[in-house]
Amino acid sequence: MDQDKVRKWVHDLNNRVGMVLANAELMQLEKLTPKALERTKLIEEKTLEIRQLIRDMTDHLLG
Repeated sequence: MDQDKVRKWVHDLNNRVGMVLANAELMQLEKLTPKALERTKLIEEKTLEIRQLIRDMTDHLLG
């Protein structure tokens, strides 16, 4: 396994996850319907779960 390649992929993936998270957080600052606000909070919650999964996989693979 090429660890440098995996590290780059993880870094790139984390960047994209960060963009989703940032946009979900910014959307929560807007005047949204209760349903839309609930959806943005769900996006934020699931994105944080994805971020943790990435960390767990990285720790396991590259420990």
